[in-house]
Amino acid sequence: MDEDVVDVSEWSVIDDEPEGQDPDKLWIAPTPTAERHEQWLWKPRRTTAGGKDAQINDVAEVVTSRIAAQLGIPAAECRYAGRAGVLGLISRNVAPEGFDLNVGATYLVGAPGYSRQEPVADEQGRRRGLLRRDSGYTLDAVEYVLRGLDGPPASAGLSALQVFSGYLLLDALTANTDRHPGNWALLTSPEGKRCLAPTFDHGSALGSGLTDTNRSRQDVASWCAKGLAKSFEPKGQTLLQLANEAMERWDGEVWRERLGSLPPIGDLGILEAPPNRLSVVASTFMAGIVEVNRRRLRHVDDGQD
Repeated sequence: MDEDVVDVSEWSVIDDEPEGQDPDKLWIAPTPTAERHEQWLWKPRRTTAGGKDAQINDVAEVVTSRIAAQLGIPAAECRYAGRAGVLGLISRNVAPEGFDLNVGATYLVGAPGYSRQEPVADEQGRRRGLLRRDSGYTLDAVEYVLRGLDGPPASAGLSALQVFSGYLLLDALTANTDRHPGNWALLTSPEGKRCLAPTFDHGSALGSGLTDTNRSRQDVASWCAKGLAKSFEPKGQTLLQLANEAMERWDGEVWRERLGSLPPIGDLGILEAPPNRLSVVASTFMAGIVEVNRRRLRHVDDGQD
């Protein structure tokens, strides 16, 4: 196993993870008695092109977590991993010891106009959410849940809404269209105080589901311009439009300022990956996504979408 890859083949399985699209996710830890902050979610690589090719969701998660760290956006720590010869990643549990974590959909049910579809079970009995199809999922609904709450621990006194606008900037920067109501959460302390949890689950970012053949045919700028905030209403708004509106509404300009100070992605080593993880075509495409979207986010008044 490469030194940059954590071999988790012998780690203890703490629990399975029934939510989401991936049927093989597991909560694991180096020992069966590890505290919560030492528990990690194992995610194997998914497939694309009808199962013929591997997605690079592992690279997308690790790279996005590194970008978040550069911007000071609270996010789950992600590392490349392998388990019994299978490539994947591990994502550290974002809930401190003693804290409860519940996804946004838990609280959105009280928001005016929001309507939730209940998960269904697949043939193996695993629940598969319909969160992308919930109606009334708007910035107003998010504000209903987060108004008056603090950002995650170590978010430097920013409010939950300010930090959430940073999450939406991160989505726009990395072309992550998967910010559905199950892909963000609140933490509840032992004393009952709630705050926003660090962001997590960015495996759909950076065009991770494309094949290299498809990437090589794309004009990056045109591809980025088509990035829609699929889960949010009103339908048809772009990731850029959603992020810009959120930052304006929730005093989130701090994120645009930090983005302006971010060195070129190629100078940060963020796209460095272990062998057999990332092709030159994919690396070039991912770098292009970040640089194109960085320019779009920084020039909000120049008539771009």
